[in-house]
Amino acid sequence: MTMVELQQPRTLIHRVDGRDLRVLVDRPYIYFARDDVETIATVPPWGTGDTLLTEADEHTIEISGVAYVPIDVALNRVRDDAKDRVKAHAFIAWVEEQRPTFTNPDILELAHQPASFASAYTVAGAAKALADELGIKLGRDRLFELMDSLGWIERNSETSNWMVTALPHNKDWLALRAITIGPRRTHAAGQQYLQIHVTQAGLVELARILRLQQPQPAPTPEPTPTLFD
Repeated sequence: MTMVELQQPRTLIHRVDGRDLRVLVDRPYIYFARDDVETIATVPPWGTGDTLLTEADEHTIEISGVAYVPIDVALNRVRDDAKDRVKAHAFIAWVEEQRPTFTNPDILELAHQPASFASAYTVAGAAKALADELGIKLGRDRLFELMDSLGWIERNSETSNWMVTALPHNKDWLALRAITIGPRRTHAAGQQYLQIHVTQAGLVELARILRLQQPQPAPTPEPTPTLFD
C-alpha cells in the first residue's frame, strides 16, 4: 500500500443503490473505499479479475483500517471487471454526476468534526504533560515559542492574542475555545477571548518533534588497544 500524508482529509458517506459508499477527500484528491466499490458495483475482490494487483497495491492507502483507492482507479476497475454491467454503468454515471460535490468546500466543512475539548489540554497543561513524558524542562511560554517556530500559531503583535494557523487546525492538532473573562454571579457580560488547546493528536506530534530536537547521546568510543592486545 502507498504511504500518503493527507493534509486535510474529510470522510463522506454517500448512499448508492441502497448501500453506503465511503468517500475520502483530501482536496483535490478523491478516494473510494475498495470494499464499498466491490459491493455496489459488483466488482470482484481487489487482486482478482483483469486489473493488475500491482496497480491496486500501488494506489491503495489505508486509513483507520479501511483501504481506499483513487476515484479513477476505482472507475477503471468497475469498467473492466464488474459482473453486472447494468449496475456498473449506473454506478459510473452516478459518480460522474456527483463528482463536483465531493470537493464542495461547504460540504467538506460540514464533514469536519473538530476535536473534543474533553480530551484536549491548555497550553500550560500540554507543556506539563510533555515535560513529564519526555523528562525535560518545558513550560507554557517555551511551548508557545515552539508552536510559533513551527508555524502552528501566529499573532499580529506582542500584545495581540495567538491564533491557530491552517495546518494544525486541519490536522486537529490545535483547537480554539471561547473563554469568558468577567464578573461571575452577575448579569454583566464578560469579555471573551479564544484560548488555544492542544488535542491528543497535537500532543503526540509535539512529543515526536521534541524527541527529534533532543541531543543524541555520543557514541561509545572504541576501546584503545593496549600493548598486550
